[in-house]
Amino acid sequence: MSGIGNATRYVSASGDAGIDGILGDRAWDDAALLIGAPPTPDVYSGGYGSGEDSGHVQATAEMTAMMQRSLDRQAGSAADDGFSLEGFTGQTVQQSTAASAHIRIAQTDDDPFGYGTAWAYYPSTGAASGDVWFSTVSYDYTYPVAGNYAYVTMVHELGHALGLEHGHLTGSYGTVPTSQDSMEYTVMTYRSYIGASPGNYSNETWGYAQSWMMLDIAALQHMYGANFTTNSGDTVYKWSPGSGATLVNGGIGIDPGANRIFATVWDGGGTDTFDLSAYATALDIDLAPGAASVFDSAQLARLGPGEYARGNIYNALLYQGDTRSLIEHATGGTGDDRMSGNQADNRLRGGDGNDTLMGQAGNDTLMGQRDDDILYGNAGNDTLKGNGGNDTLYGNGDDDLLIGHGGHDSLYGQDGNDVLRGIAGQDTLDGGTGDDRLFGNGGADTLSGGAGQDKLFGAAGFDMLYGEAGNDQLTGGRGADQMTGGDGADVFRFVAVNDSPVGGGIDTILDFTPGSDRIDLSGLAATPLGFQGFGNHSGSAPDVILQHVSGDTRILADLDGDAQSDLRIDLSGVLTLSGADFIF
Repeated sequence: MSGIGNATRYVSASGDAGIDGILGDRAWDDAALLIGAPPTPDVYSGGYGSGEDSGHVQATAEMTAMMQRSLDRQAGSAADDGFSLEGFTGQTVQQSTAASAHIRIAQTDDDPFGYGTAWAYYPSTGAASGDVWFSTVSYDYTYPVAGNYAYVTMVHELGHALGLEHGHLTGSYGTVPTSQDSMEYTVMTYRSYIGASPGNYSNETWGYAQSWMMLDIAALQHMYGANFTTNSGDTVYKWSPGSGATLVNGGIGIDPGANRIFATVWDGGGTDTFDLSAYATALDIDLAPGAASVFDSAQLARLGPGEYARGNIYNALLYQGDTRSLIEHATGGTGDDRMSGNQADNRLRGGDGNDTLMGQAGNDTLMGQRDDDILYGNAGNDTLKGNGGNDTLYGNGDDDLLIGHGGHDSLYGQDGNDVLRGIAGQDTLDGGTGDDRLFGNGGADTLSGGAGQDKLFGAAGFDMLYGEAGNDQLTGGRGADQMTGGDGADVFRFVAVNDSPVGGGIDTILDFTPGSDRIDLSGLAATPLGFQGFGNHSGSAPDVILQHVSGDTRILADLDGDAQSDLRIDLSGVLTLSGADFIF
């Protein structure tokens, strides 16, 4: 008989109101949980339960298969392992024909309670404990398919047989908080959506949950432990825009009855990816524990009149803070996507479209693609790559690498010691606080160091460099650059004659302060330059002379000793300089 000789144990509260709201106080305590679908009623004892056995009808093959796939990771294929009890808990499950199986399912045409639906018995030592019955009186439960009422009823009743209680009622440890009391969080509540009446479900025909949901998984893990071996490799999850199928490493993990996606993902470990590259919609992907992602509003389950699920896929909660179950990477589609990471080292690829990518905690890599993207590194040492389009990149905290690539990009290092590279296009680079390095590369770029001791490199193009606060180093590179050191003792570097040649592309320093700032010419000639002051080149050795022209100061450098000026630097204002203002 079910329950006879099957051990149970006491379960204490978890301390999490959402979990405790569906948590019963008894769980099975045997090493292996035996499950079955008795073909005849003779396995049930006399005086059994409430007499359901007298109307016993064997569960259909479809019912039995769905029960097995919901509990036993060995049933079905490797792709659906993570959606089974054995796949996300530490409980071993075995199929059995024994009369003493812990969980047995059957139909009955004898409805002693007048439910007209289905019911189950909690774990105990009683003869009926763990048994699940489906009434044949009012509903047809014979064909459970992911997303329909028969399926969610199957999972709901199996939850009771495992020790879970109703979320909408006060049970052993309270009720599920109002903010979580819906099918989006648990199949154990009668509320289809938050704020709904706890009466009959109001979901559309194919709008029911397609898996155990996050509170169910968390509560069952509190009872039976967590499984970190299922999908513990580098798992790739994909979804079909046309059918709603959930694909795990290319195999079908959930095959819904209609084009809806409404499930929760538990992953045991590895470096995993949500790959939505097949989608052209505006994706909203959130990898945080307990968060929801929307792939396509047309694939959202309708939970009631005007009420839709907040997401297509929900992330499982962490088990005791263990981050192995996190999804690390995400790949967007061709629409205007929004992607947010978690505390892991995420890699977010936006794909085409005007995307917004947010790294959150961890050392993240964020990559735009074509079009105009916005990237936020947030906490951690992040790498942000705009790639094509006119992109905006924000490093935020810590030491980040920001790369604009093509387009006219705006890069903001913000806090930390950041590296900003504009690459092609007319870029705007702002280091923010910290000791930053800014590289304009091609194009007419604007570089602002911000606070800290920064190094600015304009490279090619007519660039504008602002050191701002701190003792900064400014290198204009080729092109007629304008450089402003700002506060602090700044160094203006010239490393090649083409940085500011006499014939054109002459650089201007707008705020040079003699005695504080310096001009570094040490890399220009084979021998150190001499300082001649106001006058003419000596003609005998490389040197530097000064001129006052139209209210400004001009620096001329003869780099080969032929008495001809090769390099010219203009300083705003009439200034008196000495050799101490140079690095030769």
